[in-house]
Amino acid sequence: MSSLKKYTGVFLGVLLAFIVQAQDMGIDTYNLNSESNSLQGKMLGEVLTLSAEVNSYFLYPSDWVPGSVKFVNGNVFENLQLRYQAYTDELISYNDNGRFLYLVEKELVESFSFQDGPKTRKFVRLTKNNNQQTNMYLEELYKGAVSLMVNWYIYEQSVSPYKDRNGVLRAVEYKLNKDYYLYTEQDGLTKIRLNRAALLSRFPENQKQIRKLLRQDKIRVNSELSMVNALRLLNENNITQ
Repeated sequence: MSSLKKYTGVFLGVLLAFIVQAQDMGIDTYNLNSESNSLQGKMLGEVLTLSAEVNSYFLYPSDWVPGSVKFVNGNVFENLQLRYQAYTDELISYNDNGRFLYLVEKELVESFSFQDGPKTRKFVRLTKNNNQQTNMYLEELYKGAVSLMVNWYIYEQSVSPYKDRNGVLRAVEYKLNKDYYLYTEQDGLTKIRLNRAALLSRFPENQKQIRKLLRQDKIRVNSELSMVNALRLLNENNITQ
């Protein structure tokens, strides 16, 4: 995360005093406990600054939006200003009182949610079972015995040289993309495409019954919504293995 300059750990909340020395970017912090005003517990992470590149291309949504964060210890922080850093899979909060950006420590997070227009998006932290046991944030589109999750990520695409909105000459574009996963407590994350064939292959012993259910409910699996409807239908009919 070379474009993010980390400075120190802080406690997020209503600070009784916050002094930033502009010359050396030192930060004075004051420990707040669970009795402190507008704070349900300590929230650890790092103060950071964002380059123009990160702010322009890697953050979602395009502006700060209200949201909440739930920690694994049960603490819940509400009415935060949040954005998701999709390039490095990090959660960033903006503190109005101290006027600083805050990288929330991923290991402490159970889930977070924010408003995206009229829609509330919820992300949960799960472990992808690869060689590195990667912790990652995934959007939860549907929660059930078999859940539908989305991994948001940024990829680079080579293009003809151009000047971006900041006047910087570039030869790449950054694209926001999504990978979809089914999740069960037993099997963890399994990558899937949004179509009927992929869904049927996940339940080889129940394909005939699934075809019948989808046909009866006139569900054509080809989008996020139709996959959610299909999974809800399978859960209602106890087809979860």
